[in-house]
Amino acid sequence: MRIFGFLFFVLISITALGQTFKEKVPARKYIIVEDRVDTLSSIKFIPYSQEKISLNTMIWTFKPNGRIEYDYQSSEDIEACAGVDFLDLDVDACFWRLNPATHTITLTLKGGYSSIDDFVLKNEYDFKNESEGFSLVLKKKILYKNLNPDR
Repeated sequence: MRIFGFLFFVLISITALGQTFKEKVPARKYIIVEDRVDTLSSIKFIPYSQEKISLNTMIWTFKPNGRIEYDYQSSEDIEACAGVDFLDLDVDACFWRLNPATHTITLTLKGGYSSIDDFVLKNEYDFKNESEGFSLVLKKKILYKNLNPDR
């Protein structure tokens, strides 16, 4: 009986690693591990969980309609913070699009209104499913514009 339980667990694990972006990601919350999205060649996301929240944790939701929403949360045991850089996105100008033929994801992101992240980018990424979460691996830079030349 134990062998069947083990085989079932292995089968479920293999199936989960074979999930595509469309099966795994939309409408679920993910924590972005590094929020310097404009300069990274790989953007890693892990599933949202209250236990994984630390100081100013950025949480993304890839909405099924191609929009991106985000929020920041901090752990309840953190009383205050100062001098932390926040990635600020203009969500009205941020989109994701899946190309079903190539399984690439195109992200269009615009830095927010009062942000040090004053940029516009449009990049193509390959989806890399991982045991905990996923990564978007830069495939092609389509557009990058720094809207703050002093940066």
